[in-house]
Amino acid sequence: MDNNTRNLFFLLTLFPLTCLSLSRAPTPRAANSRQCENCGPTLVPYPLSTRPGCGDYALYKIRCTAGALWLDTVNESAYPITSVNPVTRRLTIRPAGIAANSCVSTDFRSRGIQLDHNSSFKVAAGNTILLLNCTNLYVRRQRSPVDCTANGLCHRYVKDNLVVPCMKTASCCSFKVGVSNVGEYGFGVKIGGDECSAYQSFVTSGPAAMAKMPAEKWPEPEMELEWGLPSEPICEGSLDCMNLMNSKCLVDPVRVGQKRCFCDIGFKWDPMYGLCAQIQILAGAVCGVVPTIIVMGILLYKKLNQSNSKKEAIKTLVKERELSLQSKTSGKSARIFTGKEIIKATNNFCKSNLVGSGGFGEVFKGIFDDGTITAIKRAKFGNTKGTEQILNEVRILCQVNHRRLVRLLGCCVDLDLPLLISEFIPNGTLFDHLHCHSSKKYAPIKWILRLQIAHQTAEGLAYLHSAAMPPIYHRDVKSSNILLDEKLDAKISDFGLSRLVEEQQSKANNNNSEIEDNNIFTCAQGTLGYLDPEYHRNFQLTDKSDVYSFGVVLLEILTAMKAIDFNRDEEDVNLAVYVKKMIKEERLMEAVDPMLKEGSSKIELETMKALGLLAAACLNDQRQNRPSMKEVADEIEYLITIVSQTTKFIN
Repeated sequence: MDNNTRNLFFLLTLFPLTCLSLSRAPTPRAANSRQCENCGPTLVPYPLSTRPGCGDYALYKIRCTAGALWLDTVNESAYPITSVNPVTRRLTIRPAGIAANSCVSTDFRSRGIQLDHNSSFKVAAGNTILLLNCTNLYVRRQRSPVDCTANGLCHRYVKDNLVVPCMKTASCCSFKVGVSNVGEYGFGVKIGGDECSAYQSFVTSGPAAMAKMPAEKWPEPEMELEWGLPSEPICEGSLDCMNLMNSKCLVDPVRVGQKRCFCDIGFKWDPMYGLCAQIQILAGAVCGVVPTIIVMGILLYKKLNQSNSKKEAIKTLVKERELSLQSKTSGKSARIFTGKEIIKATNNFCKSNLVGSGGFGEVFKGIFDDGTITAIKRAKFGNTKGTEQILNEVRILCQVNHRRLVRLLGCCVDLDLPLLISEFIPNGTLFDHLHCHSSKKYAPIKWILRLQIAHQTAEGLAYLHSAAMPPIYHRDVKSSNILLDEKLDAKISDFGLSRLVEEQQSKANNNNSEIEDNNIFTCAQGTLGYLDPEYHRNFQLTDKSDVYSFGVVLLEILTAMKAIDFNRDEEDVNLAVYVKKMIKEERLMEAVDPMLKEGSSKIELETMKALGLLAAACLNDQRQNRPSMKEVADEIEYLITIVSQTTKFIN
């Protein structure tokens, strides 16, 4: 930037500061003792309240737990708050999402998002809501603005994102909040009855804008809530107004029988900051033009520097990735791929090369000029979380080298989105082999092979916990993240949520987490049915969190049942809960996959029972009582030895 531009930008910055100094009113942040303290790194602006004594607790209550903000709804559900904007008076929450391999929202038991009509929060206009798996009775009742047509947004979302469980039901609807007051205080979901069982929410400019882009390019599911401006605080006597300077407790002329802290003459109630601000006519008139000038200056500044900033950012990112990929701990042949190579290998990301898709990203099959077949993962457009996970996965895989972990080949950073390139494992996932027999693509797996898959996976996790330097917690262990090759050898994949266990305070601060010993304090993330309940309760991630998730995988291997299945009886939806109940009732063998029991020897049946008890140990409610992954691997290896010796003897 040349000197003239720099001087202009300096003057534009100095002018509003000088202007504001004309006012004798105190700065909002300094004067407002009623504003709550930050929650971790997140500002809690007035009137939001995390505790009695700050903000307006009665009408603007939110919760601060372990450095993260949460919104509690009237139906006892809780949703993480991902952003707060005091200027627009809006906050963003992350809805519960849809349970894996189903078309049911994970908060169906509390019937979806339900806001208190007496609070000051409501769903903001601009949210586009999709209601899925609806009954025909519900659809017949709907009128505009609720769109349940076959060409509506909801059907496009299901089709374009390949939400297979939701394809089984033809009925789903969409609407924009703010039209005819529909959905202002939430909406219900319900299994059966006359409603819908799942929902998704998107913050956009409306259905018309969403209709112009493919569903896979829609933003990450979120919901914006807005709050109204607060009135003066309610009081009973003068002591209640001590924290609001320049005010007195007076009778409210509008609300009979109520008193409020009204501002003194010469002061005006400022609902944005919750204080009595001194009226400054001259300063206000002079400063009225400041926002316009600032905007003009910033636009000029951005235009002059946009090109250079973009080039510098790309250069920095390339250098950072190259240093990681060339480190001593990186996988074999890790390198930086060019965008030209990637586009050619994937035929410009042709849909025919798409081999997998999830909430955060897509995986394409890529064939390079030398014949190397690879898996190329990229985030979905507009999904910042997906981009973060791709870069985190590259960082994690640079640290490891083990035959039971998918091998990193490199990455690409010169396209619009960063890409991860890894070895291609062609034979699907453990989930596919256990639960997709109806497609006849995969044959049932024999008992000895299931034990070998379990042992290989346990070996990989044990390496991450005990041999990797620093240790790594996978954080999303599940059957769909265990890849199988032609010989049914297992490899652990998908390290997007994984965490390095290292004492780096700066990273802890930046990621809203703390690291203590070998425990990481962070918001609970993972997959429903596999998530460690203790981690979910206290946000403390440990190696035993992976052990719990692996215990659920062992139950899948033993029973061929899904971790969460709403086709089972209500009390048996959760596989871990169901099998623990069967063990308590001494009926474990009734839950074992019938294909395994058929024709098995007595010793093989005993090893099945032993694996079930090992899984139960992994699922112990107290994590200190769970075995380590090394102990789990050794135990499974012992079971393999018994089964192998029995087979040899019979032969």
